[in-house]
Amino acid sequence: MSKILTNPGGNIILELKDDRLSAWLTIKRENRLIDEKDILDLVEQAGIKNGFEEAQRYMRKHSMEKDFDIPFPLAMCSRVQGESKLNYYFNLDQAKHRQKEIHLNDLPNLTRIEEGTVIADYNNDIFDRQGSIYDIYGDMLSDEELDVQAAEQIAGENVTFDIYHQQYLAECAGIPRVDEDGKISILDKVILVEDISYPAEVIRSPISMEVVGDIIGAQIAVAGNLIVKNNVIDCNISCQGDIQVQGDIQNCKLPGLEIKGDVQCKKIVSSKLLCYGKLVFSEVIKDSEIIANNGIYGYSGWLQGGHTESGGNIELQHLGDPEGKLTELEISISPWHKAALMRLTRRMIQLKKNPLANIGEIEALNERIASCESELNDALNEFLQRPPELKFRILVTQDVYPPVNLRILKNEYVIKNKQPKLEIIEID
Repeated sequence: MSKILTNPGGNIILELKDDRLSAWLTIKRENRLIDEKDILDLVEQAGIKNGFEEAQRYMRKHSMEKDFDIPFPLAMCSRVQGESKLNYYFNLDQAKHRQKEIHLNDLPNLTRIEEGTVIADYNNDIFDRQGSIYDIYGDMLSDEELDVQAAEQIAGENVTFDIYHQQYLAECAGIPRVDEDGKISILDKVILVEDISYPAEVIRSPISMEVVGDIIGAQIAVAGNLIVKNNVIDCNISCQGDIQVQGDIQNCKLPGLEIKGDVQCKKIVSSKLLCYGKLVFSEVIKDSEIIANNGIYGYSGWLQGGHTESGGNIELQHLGDPEGKLTELEISISPWHKAALMRLTRRMIQLKKNPLANIGEIEALNERIASCESELNDALNEFLQRPPELKFRILVTQDVYPPVNLRILKNEYVIKNKQPKLEIIEID
């Protein structure tokens, strides 16, 4: 209910609205003069400090006149519905036209947002309000009550709404998108709807990428996972996540493929692969240099020729080249880090030929080398502390074709004759 104040004479009534946004004055018609001091005393008693000018504007706008026995606004403040503005912390125009399926020339326009980033929020900045900042008593108006249900419906795939902070957060790294209904989502993968064939520049994807065709003669860097529906030929690929090649990997040598996650493919032929995770293949690895830090598994696969090194178990269906080419296979401790240290050291030697010109890159490379050495030490300590029953092994379920040189840690084995299967377990 409204609060009513009257002067001692009872002919001046001040009505204070419960919403604290207005005060209305009524002057009764009587055969006596109105004492202005009575009005000022009521204003002081009510504690009204703000809204007088706005009340005058309201009366002019609505063509109101002061008259006896008719309430008129003495003080007034206003609230504007929907004044909580949704702010986007990305390029809204680009996000509105964005689709998961893209073309090669779209990649440079993609900007990655990291997991946990605030991508939008409701702005309650008092200086952005369309209405009043203070009520008629001079107290700051509270923030507009947000329609939480409507706000939550705006959160799309890979986006969550923080009710307490009134913010939209990215649940994963990706690219922002806003659909025709205003729903905000994060694309965690883009699909390249074309083949890649000898592009003029390095292809960089800030998030996971799927390529529906072949990749030929390209240099690619992917800050996520990579799926290739067909073949990868004559390429250099750096991938921060997993890679899945549904066709073949062929002639990728200089420097080849460097994958921070797992590798899954059908074939690897005449290629170089450095894999931090595990390697799973279904058909053949032939005449290639392979390093897989967490094991190699070709349950229906054949390993022929080349040099293959694993930091975990190796399981194959066939091993060796029927035409008599040497096949080398070994299990060692953290081969990824050893190979990485060799590569970084070679790069350091090149940079130090002109140290003044390369001082910044030398400092950065020193940090990478120190980090790699630390990770290698951790891997060695983990190996030394593993349970004694955990032993490395090489298992071949069908034919083994000589010559094959095998090594598990410090122990070497030479296969000189064809044999129907093979199992070698680490010994102390």
